[in-house]
Formats: sequence, C-alpha cells, structure tokens
Amino acid sequence: MTPRMEAKDWQGMADALDRAATLAPPNYATTGYTNWVSIAKDGANAARAADLEAVKAACRGCHEQYKKKYRAEMRSRPVP
Repeated sequence: MTPRMEAKDWQGMADALDRAATLAPPNYATTGYTNWVSIAKDGANAARAADLEAVKAACRGCHEQYKKKYRAEMRSRPVP
C-alpha cells in the first residue's frame, strides 16, 4: 500500500483494498477477524473518494486489531 499511498494512486489503493477484503482468514466472522472485510471495504471506498486520511485510518484500524493475531496464527498461510 505504501507506494500507492505515496503516489496518491487512488485506483490502485482501492483495487488493493478490495482485494484485501477477499483475503480475510477462513471463517473470519467466527475466528476473531470479524471486521476485516468491512475495514478493507471502507478503506477502498475512502481511496475512491481520494481521502488519504480515511485510507490511513482504515489501514491503522485493521493493523491495530489484527496484525499481532494474524502473525501469531496465520503467518505461514499462503496468500491465494
């Protein structure tokens, strides 16, 4: 995301965040990743609106909620 943010590549950010929504862990709603999809979609919508601060907030929110848990539980999971 960082290169897209720095370039203000709004469509690239929106596309990447839409893709991130599809990469939610299996059974995300029941395994503790409940907000993954909604956060990614909110970030994508913010990118389409060219709202960098809202995109950053979406990224920050996801990372604060899930980064540690994801790394502990799914670090070796291949990205489809």
